[in-house]
Amino acid sequence: MVKPMKRLKELADDQLVVLYADGCNEAFNILLERYDAAVHTYIRFNVSDPDLAEDIFQDTFIKVITTIKKGKYAAQGKFKAWVIRIAHNLIMDNYRKQSIQKIADDPLFLNGTDEWVEYMPSEDLNQEEVMLKKDKLAELYRNLKTLPVEQRQVVFLRYWQDMSFKQIAETTGVSINTALGRMRYALINLRRQAQQ
Repeated sequence: MVKPMKRLKELADDQLVVLYADGCNEAFNILLERYDAAVHTYIRFNVSDPDLAEDIFQDTFIKVITTIKKGKYAAQGKFKAWVIRIAHNLIMDNYRKQSIQKIADDPLFLNGTDEWVEYMPSEDLNQEEVMLKKDKLAELYRNLKTLPVEQRQVVFLRYWQDMSFKQIAETTGVSINTALGRMRYALINLRRQAQQ
């Protein structure tokens, strides 16, 4: 039974997963619409090569599809964290295979264009304030690139994905205390760099 698209959009993630597992492709399209930008941004934040990032993005959703279709989805209430965890694991697999030790070399242009995704300063600012804000964001991004991968990921998940430390711990496969510790050290390192 196919539900109207408007009604499908009102359903919770887990309800959409069940419908997709039962053959409703529109349900998966809504899940993809909800989370593709977050997953893509997470991957691009951690992978410098745009083609490789796109491959990992595709592999992430292929794994999501096959897991759901096999009836093995068990992350009730945590779909977004589960999908990002899959992306995280694929990125780590890639790091291990290729010994990649750096974050994206792109400036803070996370969508692959010259637009500042979600970071463009308010139009209320004058041109000088806009340039100052862009410079500060670019400096922050450069400083983030110097952090160890584990610290960088916690900062990204906390501030760009609005995840709780519990969600971060689940996504990265560590304890909450470890996630909190990584954030603490990341902030200490960023403060130290800002003072230089």
